[in-house]
Amino acid sequence: MHKIQNIVVTALLFTGLAACSSSSNDTTDTSTETETETETGTETTGNFDSSMFGDALISNEEVSCTLENGSTTTCYEITFSANGVGDSEGNGTVGPFCPESITTPRNEGGLGSYDGATTPGFQPMMDAAIAMDADGYDIVDDATGNIYFDDLTDRNVDASFSYCLSPPFDSTLELTYLVPVVPEVRTEPFQVGTIDSVGFGVNGVPIKGNPPSVTTVEAGIGGTGSGNIPSLDVCGGHPDPSGYYHWHNVPQAVNTLLASENYNYTEQYGLECSNPNIAFDEPASFSGMAKDGFPIYGAFDSVDSMNTTPGNVATVDACNGHNHITDEFPNGVYHYHALESTFPNIPACLIGSFVSRDVTVR
Repeated sequence: MHKIQNIVVTALLFTGLAACSSSSNDTTDTSTETETETETGTETTGNFDSSMFGDALISNEEVSCTLENGSTTTCYEITFSANGVGDSEGNGTVGPFCPESITTPRNEGGLGSYDGATTPGFQPMMDAAIAMDADGYDIVDDATGNIYFDDLTDRNVDASFSYCLSPPFDSTLELTYLVPVVPEVRTEPFQVGTIDSVGFGVNGVPIKGNPPSVTTVEAGIGGTGSGNIPSLDVCGGHPDPSGYYHWHNVPQAVNTLLASENYNYTEQYGLECSNPNIAFDEPASFSGMAKDGFPIYGAFDSVDSMNTTPGNVATVDACNGHNHITDEFPNGVYHYHALESTFPNIPACLIGSFVSRDVTVR
């Protein structure tokens, strides 16, 4: 059986750490409580509002929970149906994923994050496959130019080859998140590592850290060392081996990333996220909730209906977060922003404490 079949499933464990590029900014206001008037005075409420999320939302209630810092508190228990942005490749929702061959147009295939010696980085899957083949990973059929594909359903695949991975979807699944109602700021930020859970989008789709390593064995954090590479679609997501779609990017800001000088994939190859279930043309929009209870926005702030670099509105910290008024939070809120031109474009760290197993898949 392929090593990838056992190890990629560890994505469900959400473990592992990675270094953050800079330290926290002491001037950032991280006030976490919102007070609302009631008949008996004021009450403290959190940042989750069901009206800000899509049709995949099934239920939400408040329950007792314990955070990884040992604090017993109240959490939102929020359940979504899986695959809230689609589960059929090629009909205008998710995908495309693995290209058929190295001659497939780049805008008809997915994207890959390759970490080998030859042209490493975030790139069209066709280019990643060519680089992998040059590094000795036998992922391209020399006779036909076809890219070897594995959907992880066949336990008898030939382990002498490497594969582009794209498992099938299972939309009977439900995902339940536990998010603290009142966020609790950590002593030190949590550094988001490979396949770590970050939170969820407005469609209930999980947001995770970097995809698993292709070349390096990293026990417990998804490095396979197998030469197999999971394919992402142009919006930055793909199916987990368990069958649920998840993102390694904040999708509302993916087109900002693809068009950036770091990649220039939109101009070169016509690569753009166009899933109609995602606000892909609104890079300053509310994008979801981090697992520590703070909101996530796209790569920009909106000022007078203009996309504005977040640091021009209020100082951002090492986690690319800051506190100010937004359309959704008229009293102001600490929130994260997606990165403008870095893959993955998720915040590098989280300032708040969270439930260790913040998401359950059933």
